[in-house]
Amino acid sequence: MSLHLFSISLLLVLNLFKDGTEFFIVGHRGFSAIAPENTMASFKKAIEAGANMIEMDVMMSSDGGLFVFHDYKLGRTTNGRGLFRHVSKNYIRELDAGSWFSKSFAGEHVPYLEEVIELANSKLYVNIEIKHKWFDGLHELVDKTVRLVERHHMMNSCIFSSFNLEALRYLHSKYPEAKFGPLYRHNLNPTAQSFPLKYNAQAVILNHHFLNGRSIERLHKHGLKVMVYTVNSANRIEKLIKMGVDGIISDDPALVKRILHRVLENKRF
Repeated sequence: MSLHLFSISLLLVLNLFKDGTEFFIVGHRGFSAIAPENTMASFKKAIEAGANMIEMDVMMSSDGGLFVFHDYKLGRTTNGRGLFRHVSKNYIRELDAGSWFSKSFAGEHVPYLEEVIELANSKLYVNIEIKHKWFDGLHELVDKTVRLVERHHMMNSCIFSSFNLEALRYLHSKYPEAKFGPLYRHNLNPTAQSFPLKYNAQAVILNHHFLNGRSIERLHKHGLKVMVYTVNSANRIEKLIKMGVDGIISDDPALVKRILHRVLENKRF
């Protein structure tokens, strides 16, 4: 397969989760192997590397601002302190979200969700993980996030995800057109599997360590796409592609693209 044909194959994702020909190369918090996670620099590098989907985490400040940020506490990836939900938009925007990774990224901001949505803007797909472990404010976070995506006409290019199943129940009840996939940390037991079927999810997003070919086949029979996280080993990426997953979330989307290209090339012979 030529690089031109390979590029065309990636464009088959134009109708998200519509048929079985798609494969999603998902940049985990952008290209977080080479840039500070969940920053504009990281997302831009993921796009340049060939990701056709970027994964991000949305959190809300004390005064209702939507930001792309992973941790509940500020300290690991910024020069701030305290809980994210307890500080204001202005405080968050003054933080340095790049120096912890490398001095070359000093001054990177914590991006507003809207900045990342505008960057994607129909060029690629977005996986927005709703980060919220409390009940208070959960519905507001979901409402604001969906309305922002709607305002940018990105609903057909977005899949929402969360470990918080209440967030997804609410999402589905209020926005039935929204595409979503629950996240699971461990084995997908029968009880866990019942959730995506009951609420008409489009996908499940699984820890790749707890997955086998039979599970993938069973989920596909129910019409569910199977995406896995967070895979950074070339051998494991190749094995998962051959097992039949529909997308791989990786800190290194360039690696996933190379392995996918190689697997597709080998299928020709």
